[in-house]
Amino acid sequence: MNWIAVKYFPLDQDLSVLSGYLRERGLQHRIAEENGQQCLSVMDAAVIPALQEFLDQYLQGRVELHPAATADMQPADNGPTLLTQAAHVPVVVCLIILSGLGALLIESNLAKSWVHYFTFQDFAGNTYIPLSDSLARGEIWRLLTPAFLHFGIFHVLFNSLWMWDLGRRLEFFLGRWHFLLFFVITAVASNVVQYVWSGSANFGGLSGVVYALVGFIAVRQRLAPHPLVTVPPALIGFMLFWLVLCMTGAVDYFISGSVANAAHVGGLVAGAIYAFATRNRYRR
Repeated sequence: MNWIAVKYFPLDQDLSVLSGYLRERGLQHRIAEENGQQCLSVMDAAVIPALQEFLDQYLQGRVELHPAATADMQPADNGPTLLTQAAHVPVVVCLIILSGLGALLIESNLAKSWVHYFTFQDFAGNTYIPLSDSLARGEIWRLLTPAFLHFGIFHVLFNSLWMWDLGRRLEFFLGRWHFLLFFVITAVASNVVQYVWSGSANFGGLSGVVYALVGFIAVRQRLAPHPLVTVPPALIGFMLFWLVLCMTGAVDYFISGSVANAAHVGGLVAGAIYAFATRNRYRR
């Protein structure tokens, strides 16, 4: 870990309240003794200017911090409720809800009459209609909507859980509108790659976007680390292992149909490119 020194304090100064204040706000930091002083360090160089300004105000007495209440003074705070967390990430919530509706549509009696409106390539019976004909009619939404179609409860749950975990990080990090743009770009990219690879076939799911999240986080951590996109390396490793495992065809034996591997790869690459293209942005 590359810790960057920000401020030095006397050894006898109690920094527990300050440390708790920074920790509550998600700022990864460390306080350690160095050369007879307490050294406050961080890992993200982008936060140093704002943090130094805050510390100057704190030392001048212009900022008053209050210690956290103890258990016998105040009921324990178990953190924000699920509804409170959801209120801060409306885009992620909408994507999960739309995915759930897409899964219900596939399983319902309406599937035969309605699903073809949302697939990448329109079809009538067993005949696929050329994509160019659909786009000529203005059906541009087809490039995006397969991301909401899910085939089975485990499919939608798997993708929704990853979207809730990784997607929330990016919605906080990018901001909701930029995150929505990220979703549109990477969803279209993964769908197009899958279509080019597989040709006329029905496919769907958020997994292409999930791998775009993985690609973005993996590259961003390398180029410009930030606490919001800091995840255990084992998580990235697991997702890449799962990608390779699916590509071997082993998973296809346990599901009806087959895994859209090209969408996974397309999403992973699209997310990585997005992170590289925006490496000098979102440094707050």
